[in-house]
Amino acid sequence: MGFSGDWYKETCQSANGFIYLYDKQMFKGKIERVPVLCNPSTGQQVHLPIVRAKNNDLRSFLGYDPIENEFKVLCMTVAKYNKQTNSREHKVLTLGKGKPSWRKIKCLFPHFPENYKNGICINGILYYIARSNLNTVIACFNVKYEKFRFIQIGEESSMLTFLTWINYNGKLAALVFDQSRHDQLWVLDDPENEKWSKHIFHLPTAAFMVIRSIWATDSGEIVWAPSRWTYPLYVFYYNLERQSVRRVEIKGIEEKALMGHYRPEAIFTFTNHVENVMFL
Repeated sequence: MGFSGDWYKETCQSANGFIYLYDKQMFKGKIERVPVLCNPSTGQQVHLPIVRAKNNDLRSFLGYDPIENEFKVLCMTVAKYNKQTNSREHKVLTLGKGKPSWRKIKCLFPHFPENYKNGICINGILYYIARSNLNTVIACFNVKYEKFRFIQIGEESSMLTFLTWINYNGKLAALVFDQSRHDQLWVLDDPENEKWSKHIFHLPTAAFMVIRSIWATDSGEIVWAPSRWTYPLYVFYYNLERQSVRRVEIKGIEEKALMGHYRPEAIFTFTNHVENVMFL
């Protein structure tokens, strides 16, 4: 499936067979960011209502509730006043229940999501990196009950860069870059008590500069694809126990789609994608 217009590449998320992104469309002579939900299995594209946020920025995430079999989009308006940044409004849109519309919800914890950082939804909990009172935290949004909570990272967070979230055997995990030590994989083993296990990587630092999509296999391997198209196109597998890397060539993509004038600007991969024939 394709898109007729350009789209904002900083937001591209997936959940239970659906993909969420922002499309660019012209309204009354002005380019607007239009949230779109896509189903690659059916080819359906649903354009969601535009959230108006004058002089504010928007951050949004796709969540899925497996109990009620519902998709929800969480959207926050982020404003800057007196050098302080906080989310001002929190809105939720539930898909599949009549005409899509946004409704306000309450959040008792002042925070704002970091820009250009995608979230991940695992077992009905939407996770994203955020800032609260100048501290880096992990925001947890319960998709079913629409409640927020936060996981503290600690003082060392100022020395770390959280590159991306992954689903590691059903647990939240973060790929963490630390210039003073090694690259790390943090796995949240106990969300209630905020207990992490940390695994060391031994990859070249330059490798992380070209990674856009990364995930984990059922056997515990870390997998990533480069952010730029290449020919041949390879996917890389990293074994934590053996600390070894192997690569697999992806075949079946026409050469003209990878090289020359037709080469795409970037590549996104979606892990554990399932065929979903639901129409919204």
